[in-house]
Amino acid sequence: MKIGLTALMMVCACLLAFGQKAPSAQEAMSKLAAKSKGINSMTWKWEYQKRDGDKMGSKEVYELEFLKPNYRRMTIIQRDFFSNGAVLIYNSDEDSKVNARKGIIKRSYETGDSEIDGFFRSDLPTVVKELQEWFKGAKADPVKSEMQSGKATWLVSYKPASGKPYTQVKVWLDAKDWMPRRIELYDAKGLYSLRLYTSYNVKSFTKDHFKF
Repeated sequence: MKIGLTALMMVCACLLAFGQKAPSAQEAMSKLAAKSKGINSMTWKWEYQKRDGDKMGSKEVYELEFLKPNYRRMTIIQRDFFSNGAVLIYNSDEDSKVNARKGIIKRSYETGDSEIDGFFRSDLPTVVKELQEWFKGAKADPVKSEMQSGKATWLVSYKPASGKPYTQVKVWLDAKDWMPRRIELYDAKGLYSLRLYTSYNVKSFTKDHFKF
């Protein structure tokens, strides 16, 4: 019987995860925090969907380049006709505002503008900070091993304490490097949003990269 290379890699990835003892939810979240702390600059791409009415909205795609403490350059790859291809940059050394460009069109936003709220919540340190905040006092399920986009992952699922914005959080962490691969957020109506991280690379950016 023949087996394709992709299938073989998936089997090997499964064996890698299944051969390890499943971490506790606390251990997994600590590994994620340590991973974030050890990365100074990176780029990653993700797909995003949020509930719109009684169904999930259209898929959006973004790419973020980030340098600690807060330099960022985001490209909107797929959202709508007017936004696709737009680039947003924040570099407080140059300007206190977020500057955006698409072709010859330029626009600036105040950092607190609700229209760009997700811009400041999309980097790894902030994503991890939010996950950790919701994890405080949460009731966690036993961690499970699952395949996610061809990668062996650990599924960390927990129900945040009352007063938190979500009723359940699911995070799939790469079994090899502890990076988030998928995040699902639930409220009383069910699945509210999901993020699927399709790629990431640790890169050495300089501050000059975050300029037009």
